[in-house]
Amino acid sequence: MSDEGAGDAGAPRDRGAYVSQAYINAFGTYDEPDWDPEQGFAANRERIIKLYDYYRDTYLKRPDEFLWAGLGRMAGGAVVGGLDLVVSGGETFLTTTMVKIGKAIFHDLAWQHDAFLDDPQTAIDNAAAQDATSPPRRSYADAWRDIASGDPERVANGNMALLENEQFTIIQPLYDQIAASSEAWVFRRTRAFTNKIHPYHRDFLVRFPTGDVINANDRWSWITEDDGMWAKWKIMSGIAPNERTRLVSLSFSDILAQRFDPVVDALMPPGANDED
Repeated sequence: MSDEGAGDAGAPRDRGAYVSQAYINAFGTYDEPDWDPEQGFAANRERIIKLYDYYRDTYLKRPDEFLWAGLGRMAGGAVVGGLDLVVSGGETFLTTTMVKIGKAIFHDLAWQHDAFLDDPQTAIDNAAAQDATSPPRRSYADAWRDIASGDPERVANGNMALLENEQFTIIQPLYDQIAASSEAWVFRRTRAFTNKIHPYHRDFLVRFPTGDVINANDRWSWITEDDGMWAKWKIMSGIAPNERTRLVSLSFSDILAQRFDPVVDALMPPGANDED
């Protein structure tokens, strides 16, 4: 498929067409074969930064609806920060697997956002087809129906369903491979992987000092705890209308370095700066 055909309005409106469109929007061309996780993180670092820029740009197109994409942008700081440390010792099973995870998330979720931007019902229909062929933990079609509803609570619930599928359906099988490898201890002990991803919640190891970030239930407890990562992301625009967009729009270097200031005091949880 040519670049022009992939993005053309007359192209078949199926998952394949939207995956191609997502590649063009993220990387400027459909070059899936060039995204080779086996080459490791260093060879793919530039692409991965573009990936997180794509999540930013996608969020900004529908900031009241694309909460998952905005949070995905923020998560890039922890992912790249951890990999920058680990790869200094050379490419390993851990670094290649983390690149596989990033590509798997993109292939599973990015195209759905591009389909929604084209036409919400098309996104729902294609998501229903994916539900039927590769059943996720939560129905993608139901998630997009919620997001399309315009009701803020349903929009948030739909995005949370996308997040739940990301964590359990997409990521966890590959995390299980890491857990079974000799490098699991490297992942668990590289603090950058467990950093807070926005300023209004706390690091995993601060909140769950005996938890295991590779374990899906421990990680989900951290993501969804009261006054935590998702809870604050969900209510942020109601307390400080421009804050979520300000954070997503920070340069990637600022996100990587956790330069989040100025913060909104009303959003800070008790003890949020204990880990600083």
